[in-house]
Amino acid sequence: MKRKTIALCVTGFDWEKESRIVDGVWRTCLDKDINLLIFVNLLRKQPVYTERPYSESILNGESEIFDLINYDLVDGVLILGDTMIRESIIDEVADRAEAKNVPVINVADPDHPLDHNILLSDRNAMELCVRHLVEEHGLTKINFIGGFPGNYETEIRLAAYKKVLEEHGIPFEEKRVGYGRFWRKAYDVTEDFLKEGDLPEAIACASDMMAFFCMDCLKSHGYRIPEDIIVTGFDGIKESELYSPTLTTSRHAYGRAGVEAVKTLERIWAGEEVSRDLYVESELITRQSCGCVPKKDRNEDFYGEQIAFRTRNLEFNHTLIDMNTRLAAAENSEELFADCISGADFFYMKNLYVCISSYFEKSEDDGISADTTRIAEDMVCMLDRQGKVPVRTEFRSKDLVPIKNFLDGEKMVFMAFSPLYYRDDIMGYLAYEPSYVGGSGDLFTTWVLNIANNAGSFYMKNQLKYVVKKLENLYVRDPLTELYNRRGMNSFGEDLVADAVRNNSTITVFSVDIDDLKPINDNYGHQSGDNAICRAALSIKTAMPDESVCCRTGGDEFVVISSRLEKGMEKQYIESIEKELNSYNNESGMPYKVSCSCGFYTVDGSKFESLEKMITLADIEMYKSKTAKKAGRC
Repeated sequence: MKRKTIALCVTGFDWEKESRIVDGVWRTCLDKDINLLIFVNLLRKQPVYTERPYSESILNGESEIFDLINYDLVDGVLILGDTMIRESIIDEVADRAEAKNVPVINVADPDHPLDHNILLSDRNAMELCVRHLVEEHGLTKINFIGGFPGNYETEIRLAAYKKVLEEHGIPFEEKRVGYGRFWRKAYDVTEDFLKEGDLPEAIACASDMMAFFCMDCLKSHGYRIPEDIIVTGFDGIKESELYSPTLTTSRHAYGRAGVEAVKTLERIWAGEEVSRDLYVESELITRQSCGCVPKKDRNEDFYGEQIAFRTRNLEFNHTLIDMNTRLAAAENSEELFADCISGADFFYMKNLYVCISSYFEKSEDDGISADTTRIAEDMVCMLDRQGKVPVRTEFRSKDLVPIKNFLDGEKMVFMAFSPLYYRDDIMGYLAYEPSYVGGSGDLFTTWVLNIANNAGSFYMKNQLKYVVKKLENLYVRDPLTELYNRRGMNSFGEDLVADAVRNNSTITVFSVDIDDLKPINDNYGHQSGDNAICRAALSIKTAMPDESVCCRTGGDEFVVISSRLEKGMEKQYIESIEKELNSYNNESGMPYKVSCSCGFYTVDGSKFESLEKMITLADIEMYKSKTAKKAGRC
């Protein structure tokens, strides 16, 4: 039986909350032999009150990773909808999945319900904290700090607070409620509580971060926690274990939510009837801030953790500085991405593929003219951490990685994908195999964004060089024939002559003029005349030595400047031009013939006077040839 595959959409799967859910999904997939593909935004969803919203280019760059999902390869999709950087992603992913009959489950996102949802009970979690204060500690004066008035999470937690008070016959007082906006405002709210005069016995906060600001305020006014006022939080973030005193809090059972999401998909695959919403209950964690755990001095484990944390951050800084130094000095794209291996080692990746759009790697012109606002269909692998896939191996983005049928191996596949974008350009993505879930957070985001910014700058410089080169060509080249124009002749011809003079080499100037161009224009039109000019130019360029400077100096006039030709060889090159044109005339089927009259003048470098004089002397020889041709036809 073919192994099932789940696609998981999330922002920052190694941040604390998200990593717990993903860890639950991953461990369940590992246990049940299900492939897991994680499509990851790098930047967090911004709070509604932000003063500096993300630009459209950032939103598009982050969102594009979800367009990479190939719904023909997956059997189910899990979305951590509450983390999505753009809300429209939820419906877009759901619509595409359902169009392919792929079931979708939204996890921990009550604001955007889909046909199937795994929900975390806010009411239960808040009730646990308030009930603990009332029943275990016998408190009645309990204040509440919520997030934003009218916010879904705030209102649910406030309702839970009121419910417990009502159940125990404690009257609800509006003065005991404040709104800390899930951040520093909680400090001000706490000060307002203290100014009220009727001191609370406890303050229940709707987030751990607000609880920290609340406790900071209490301590600044000389109040002891929990001896004078008890404080509880909500979320169970890592910092709640580190703050002094450690924070009593309730938290969602994130890991269990991940487990239940996979099990729900299994029931759907089995054809079982599944309810629209499945609620996962929360858990209470009692610590020092309520007095259930006695205060004590920091132990060696705490300081060991702090030292380990600082050491890892220092190691990351050194890795990042070294990588940026190497990236800035990269001469080509192979060098550009080679040092990504050091980052892959730092994050304990089992493998890493750097996948770049062929627009940027195959052709300079493609990178300018193509639509680079989307992930390209054609990709190029610029790095395989394990070295099994050669650099510049081409593959299709619908296959995700440059390994055919990679989901059909002996073991379950655990692979994550993160976008590489620079301004409005989607350059590609990283495909990587983590060793574990969680632990790096903003470090990983910083690393990937540094790769993207350096790569974007590199490709932009390449394209600018190409544009400059193209503009220079327009300045020195004839647009019809792509031979040098008079400016090109004066620049590159003079350089060639100067080199010949320094080395005392021969200098030869050929003067070439198309025969009877006017009758071709008059009788067959200017398009035919242009064709005759182009065929003559191609014949000249093909026949002449490679280092020659070939120029179109007028409507039907050409000049070729060569060096190091053996004297006596000039006529052979003229014959080569005639041979090229005769071959074209015999095969073209045109009602006209293209021919040229040629003349030349050769001088030793030691006797060179001026290029202008040599062109004049070559012209004289060319006109002698043209006159002789006309006399022969009379």
